[in-house]
Amino acid sequence: MRAISRFSSLLMPLALALSISFPAAHANQEKPPSVVASIIPVQLIASDLLDGIVEPEVLLPAGASPHQYSLKPSDARMLTNADVVIWIGPELERFLVKPLSQTSALTIKLLTEEMIHSGEEGVDEHEHEHEHEHHHHHEEGHHEEDHHDEEGDGHDHGGVDPHIWLDPHHALAIADAIHAALVQHFPHLKALLDQNLDRFTASLIQQDRALMSAFAPLSDRGFLVFHDAYGRFIEHYNLMQLGSVTINPSRKPGAKHLGELRDTVETSQAVCVFSEPQFSSAVVASIVAGTDAKVSEVDPLGQNVVLGAGAYQRFLADFAQPFYTCLAP
Repeated sequence: MRAISRFSSLLMPLALALSISFPAAHANQEKPPSVVASIIPVQLIASDLLDGIVEPEVLLPAGASPHQYSLKPSDARMLTNADVVIWIGPELERFLVKPLSQTSALTIKLLTEEMIHSGEEGVDEHEHEHEHEHHHHHEEGHHEEDHHDEEGDGHDHGGVDPHIWLDPHHALAIADAIHAALVQHFPHLKALLDQNLDRFTASLIQQDRALMSAFAPLSDRGFLVFHDAYGRFIEHYNLMQLGSVTINPSRKPGAKHLGELRDTVETSQAVCVFSEPQFSSAVVASIVAGTDAKVSEVDPLGQNVVLGAGAYQRFLADFAQPFYTCLAP
């Protein structure tokens, strides 16, 4: 209980920041665009930027994994009717490669080469550069044309971690990319998009500082994860992941690998093992059975977060909370 209270108190400044009200959008003569996001975390960021304009839809329902998803007829209709489709890229949503190559909608691919190789710049550095870069985006906007790869199967990320939304630094870059594309193609929405991006940036920077402070004493507390998908979050907050049950959640881990993970837990190197709501936790339970290791669940897809202003920040707090609570001594 003490751990939860301390964590919550560190996020109080965020709650105050998000309580600030902004003027409602002025009615305009042009119809707002129909926006579809591939997964919920992308929808959450888009909903913050589009607050007061339109509520974006999401393709994957709560509980679904982009690694194991196949489009339904209703999904195809949603894509056909969309003006804007926002996705991570073929490294995550292979099932979207062919449909998006055939759509007339504006497609915003978020996992760019620049983002793949970025990571040196922190959120605080982004704050210093935001004033200049944000002004440049407001004045010009940009949208890089999407070049689709051929459709493929499985969980092969090509050596790239596509879970970019778990790092606040990349979340800021995602917001900038969505903002720039929308301003370029829907200039009549520029004023409110600018305002929403400023609010999103300021509140996320504040939240990130609180989380950095909360996690600082826990950097030597080892843990295991079910799905090796949190590298960007773990590196950003300097946490100590010792291993994962699987890289590909569609494949059953081998007995030798599970034995090695069990040894890590039994020797008290890992104090916690994290499961996910999208996948069975039976394997995790077998690894910790009879040990003192704790089990906790993290949701990298934010299936229970409410849309609107502060949606991504609520997701990040919900995702971080189990790490803090489970790792705290």
